[in-house]
Amino acid sequence: MSIAMTVVVAPSRCLRLVLAGFGASLFAAAVAVGLLAPWRFTGGLIVAAALLFAGLCLLHTACRAPVMNRIDISGLGRIRLAVQQDVGMEADSGVPMTLLPGSTLWPRLMLLRLGAANDPADGACRYVVVLPDSVAPGAFRALAVALGGIAGQVAGSSIQHKIL
Repeated sequence: MSIAMTVVVAPSRCLRLVLAGFGASLFAAAVAVGLLAPWRFTGGLIVAAALLFAGLCLLHTACRAPVMNRIDISGLGRIRLAVQQDVGMEADSGVPMTLLPGSTLWPRLMLLRLGAANDPADGACRYVVVLPDSVAPGAFRALAVALGGIAGQVAGSSIQHKIL
């Protein structure tokens, strides 16, 4: 059975909405603490500033330009990752990667920890979050099966909490 496939991973709309909602709630908490309770607490303004900063950071993360990842898996289980922002991806682009320990496959969420295939001891790794709404319909399950097969080929599983 061949596990060759190509999947384009877009940022999840659900995850971006959750980030925006959480950022807005932090912003509202900052306004409430800053306006209503600065005289009651010694560090009220500091807490309000910290909440405001955290809320603005989350809102910025949720609203920034989307980064697309393309994961190419060959029939032999080799992974290539191409990362593009606001432009199309070329057919031959991509960096050879390997699935590192700490990757997680769950029924509705994949947290992929990918490292350079040339030098896995380098320490540099890339994290890719895959939710069902960030890939084409039907591709989530196929990607989970392919990654599970790749993890089975590696001596000692590189996937933690593998629940398929």
